[in-house]
Amino acid sequence: MKTITNIADRLFRKVEPVDSAFGSEAAEAAVEGAAGETGAQAKSQTGAVFPAETRTPAFCAIDCPGRCPLELHLRDGELARVSANKAAPACHRGLSMRAWANSPDRLMWPLRRVGPRGSAQFERVTWDEALDEIADRLARIRREHGSESIYLAYTTGQSCTTADPFERLMNCFGGFLDHYNNYSNPQINAMVRSIYGPGALYPGGSELDAAADARLVLVFGASPAETGTGRATWHGAWDRVVEQVGERDGRIVMVDPRRNGSIPKRKKSASSEREGQASAVCDASLTGSSTHKGRPAAPASGGALSADAAPGGKTVSWLPINPGTDGALAAALLHELAFTHNALDWDFLRERCIGFTDKTLPERRRGLGLSVMDYLRGTGYEHVAKTPAWAAAITGIPADDIRELAAQLATARPVFIMQGWGPQRRSNGEMTSGMIMMLAAALGQVGLPGTNNGMNIAWGGGFLTRVSAGKNPVPFRIPAYRFLDAIENGESLGTREGVRGLPEAGYVNAGGSVFAAEGKPEQSSPGKRATDSVQHQDSAAHLPSSIKAIICHGGNCLTNQHGDVNRAHRVLGDPSKCEFILNVDVEFTDSARYADIVLPDLFRMEQESAMDADTRGRRIAVSTGELGARFERRGAWNTCVELAKRWEIENAFTEGRTEGEWIRRLYEGDRDRSTGLPTFDRLLEDGLAWRADRAEPFVALADWRHDPDAHPLDTPSGKIELFSELLAAAAETLRDTPDEGAVTPIPTYVPEWGPAEFAVERPATDGAQEPDAELRADGHGCESVAFLPAGGRECESDAELPANGRKSESNTEPACDQPLRVFGFHSVARIHSSWGNVPAVSRRVPQVISINPADADARGIATGDLVEASNRFGTLRLPAHVTEDVIAGTIVMPQGAWWQAESRGTQNAPGATSARTAYPVDIGGCVNTLTTSRPSPLAFGNPQHTCWCRLRKP
Repeated sequence: MKTITNIADRLFRKVEPVDSAFGSEAAEAAVEGAAGETGAQAKSQTGAVFPAETRTPAFCAIDCPGRCPLELHLRDGELARVSANKAAPACHRGLSMRAWANSPDRLMWPLRRVGPRGSAQFERVTWDEALDEIADRLARIRREHGSESIYLAYTTGQSCTTADPFERLMNCFGGFLDHYNNYSNPQINAMVRSIYGPGALYPGGSELDAAADARLVLVFGASPAETGTGRATWHGAWDRVVEQVGERDGRIVMVDPRRNGSIPKRKKSASSEREGQASAVCDASLTGSSTHKGRPAAPASGGALSADAAPGGKTVSWLPINPGTDGALAAALLHELAFTHNALDWDFLRERCIGFTDKTLPERRRGLGLSVMDYLRGTGYEHVAKTPAWAAAITGIPADDIRELAAQLATARPVFIMQGWGPQRRSNGEMTSGMIMMLAAALGQVGLPGTNNGMNIAWGGGFLTRVSAGKNPVPFRIPAYRFLDAIENGESLGTREGVRGLPEAGYVNAGGSVFAAEGKPEQSSPGKRATDSVQHQDSAAHLPSSIKAIICHGGNCLTNQHGDVNRAHRVLGDPSKCEFILNVDVEFTDSARYADIVLPDLFRMEQESAMDADTRGRRIAVSTGELGARFERRGAWNTCVELAKRWEIENAFTEGRTEGEWIRRLYEGDRDRSTGLPTFDRLLEDGLAWRADRAEPFVALADWRHDPDAHPLDTPSGKIELFSELLAAAAETLRDTPDEGAVTPIPTYVPEWGPAEFAVERPATDGAQEPDAELRADGHGCESVAFLPAGGRECESDAELPANGRKSESNTEPACDQPLRVFGFHSVARIHSSWGNVPAVSRRVPQVISINPADADARGIATGDLVEASNRFGTLRLPAHVTEDVIAGTIVMPQGAWWQAESRGTQNAPGATSARTAYPVDIGGCVNTLTTSRPSPLAFGNPQHTCWCRLRKP
């Protein structure tokens, strides 16, 4: 069998990609749509004429609320082009599915590793060889280490009613180590459970269209026009909201460290030479005005809250803020609303909320300075009044701008307050998200037309029933963000580290079965992954085994999307830790480099599928599967059937039905629960249907607000719990840990991790980094602090660093040596890392490091210069883009880019062989080269937007 080396460099390809002409003007125009024609011929925007073709419905099945309905145009059985379904728009990502499906990275046949892990040395094998080895190795690991040693990885690359067959398969085989949480929103979910109760987790906030009824829309860290959206959902809704709010002279205020794609562009000054250079390099960039002390200057018409001079600019304004400080802004707004304007809904806070005033606290907690009012006035917690001046020093927002925004909040009704998942995806994300939700509640602007509950807008899907995963015999679940810890030393992980399902006493592992001596371990509901946040408990029990095998289906989170990607490379590159890794995917990702067996999967558009989208599954889309498989690719369901045969559990897995029969059976059952849905055969003809019982925009908490007795919240009190006993208990469990003080019984502003966590508190030195250097005895780079509520003491925080590029008297470092914050934003070019290898899509948002002119000037950086961002976790190199669209003191880059070493040779391959050498420089621009794998303190979630680096020209 021929050895295939350097697979990621595409040297093993035997044929030219089917879509090799994609880069041409005519082919690109075909992908972009121009496809409303019918008949024997269709004409593109460039005038190219296509021969006769047939059409078949499909949809984009990636982790996005749009799940755009598509039409596949087939010519002689091959995919000629992709267009939108005539009844719904589609975004450019969905319209580029032909290019992605025919990518040079597309997997075509089973592969087996023949070189060191991470070297990407594979050989082609037959399906029988691959399946036999998978079945044998998983069976052996189960016998030797127990079912709890087999981990089913967190992934995001498949969405339909039968998209998760490996859960069902492994449950039939004796179970597996499951996870809870995701990488998107675990911190806010933890706070929702405490404040609103777990019943509010889905669908989350109000639909975005509900904001059209508002007079003021306040948005924290979200960009609906570009983040996680198909044009049929959030993007289109955002356009409607901007138009309709503007028609009634309303306002939209966007709080963000960057001028995101939902904020109208300003007219570019002809004299702005720097912005002209930026536009030449980055066509997708947004332009800005001149700066003052590192902040974008206000328009001539007024302050920072004045609207931009552009279409929609009379409505939308940008309020720049230092990353990770949204909670401080919310606290100052509450202070102004309470003590200056007396504009809070006091009746609502007294009757429907717990903890805002001392009288509404639980009786045993009164008189101790634990209420929200005590926090705001400075008579409790850290005993500092949360004035606009206090917040200005933290957020970088002038105190007058904070007062102006508070005045607008005091008078505008309705007010729609929402947050994206960026502000909560930080080390202080739990408290930050809680502060924003508390702002909405304190105004009484929840559950009413034109309002939101302070969460992100409502998510899509959730109506169609997925095939049941069955019951998992293994009771244990780990936080998704801790899987590397569970590989390296799973036996040390207990409840304090977020493990759920551990018995209080006694554990026996016999032949792969799990027995608890006391109590019943908590199980996730059949057919649904657990996504709830952890509850801290004290227990001496730990996981009985480290992870010895991983099944990764449709995801790139083993490495590329996980924090500290170089650590992931190092851990996964050692087969003595995790003995077997199976990767099942449509293309060869960075995560696939570390697999022992790689199997080629199908896109959902290549097989029969059904999926819902929009809020609560308002829209149903299907794929006929007429496109079918090419080369030796197989759908994951059929792969699981073959493994089930080898384990003699086929009947339990299939129950005598094919995947197509399961899809029809599930749909017909759901059709009985709704009105207006067609038969499945009719749905296959049309490709798209809407539920007639879902018409008006969903408003979060509307039923509870209308009749709280009939629709109580599932909190202990049935009310909004701004003071939470759950949070108070969690704060107690963090005593004597590096995260002590990071959680308080009410939402408060807590400073996030500072530069010391990333070893950039001192000027960087030349030479190779030491990958395993210890910063502190606790290994976290933070000193322990005393328990708060008594204070906001900072853990090597950013308190003495310059705000918005201004020089701080207490910071004596030269400006060019000062650490910079880093965060990656979700751009329109990708959903996570999907489409990261499709040039026609990725060039819409070039992979560059955007930097404010104040920071660029201090370092002698100009647009187009190659720059290196470094910290203790790694180094990446990208072109610079100097722009005023980013706040000073911060650099940003689009997240999801594919990690790429400067040299792909095996001598520089990540993994065990390179554990003692300097990390390779990432030239692909994967932001996780710089991020940490340390989880957040309460939810054990993903804090990747908290990041610091040094930036310099190489």
